[in-house]
Amino acid sequence: MMSLQNPPPRSSGSNFAPVGVKLFLVGLLLTSCVFAVDSDWSRDRKKAPSANEKNTGGADRLGKPLDEMWRIVFRNSKGQDVVLDCEVARSDKDKERGLMFRKSLPKNRGMIFVYKKPEEMNFWMQNTIIPLSIAYIHERLFVSSLHDMKPFSLDIVGSETAVLYAIEANQGWFKSNAILSGNRLTIYTNPGDYKIERKNKYRKVIP
Repeated sequence: MMSLQNPPPRSSGSNFAPVGVKLFLVGLLLTSCVFAVDSDWSRDRKKAPSANEKNTGGADRLGKPLDEMWRIVFRNSKGQDVVLDCEVARSDKDKERGLMFRKSLPKNRGMIFVYKKPEEMNFWMQNTIIPLSIAYIHERLFVSSLHDMKPFSLDIVGSETAVLYAIEANQGWFKSNAILSGNRLTIYTNPGDYKIERKNKYRKVIP
């Protein structure tokens, strides 16, 4: 209840209101009380968050994979084609979230960050559980630089030059696949356009 410092003066006339007005005011007061109680009851009926929801703060929902997928084919230092299927982060929201809160990343899977024009990029590992490696990609589609990143680190990992894409994978993926700075790549926005060759270890080699 708020108290006015300068209450208005009383108007002249009787201090007693008619009976009809009193009954109306009493009815209005009772209706307000019932509404307030009903509102409190409805609010209490809302489902309370589970202990798990309180602890994760919705992290499980934030860690959901993105729908769009591109197939990235690197031509490594041995002249071999190496495939990395990448979720596509193109909106500001998706790029800011990246791979935060993910508990794992499948083998030969990653994320590509897509920009409209080349620019110097900076990444860090806030809220990121998985150890990652990042490849900055020049607009002419070659690896500009490669870096390893530690989980939860707030250290800035910069591209040091203007690039068009950034690709994240499990830490060590680029090294284990002989991918170095300067290696070229091809981007297939429709993954089905590049068929992965499946080797059959039981197939006999005919001379």
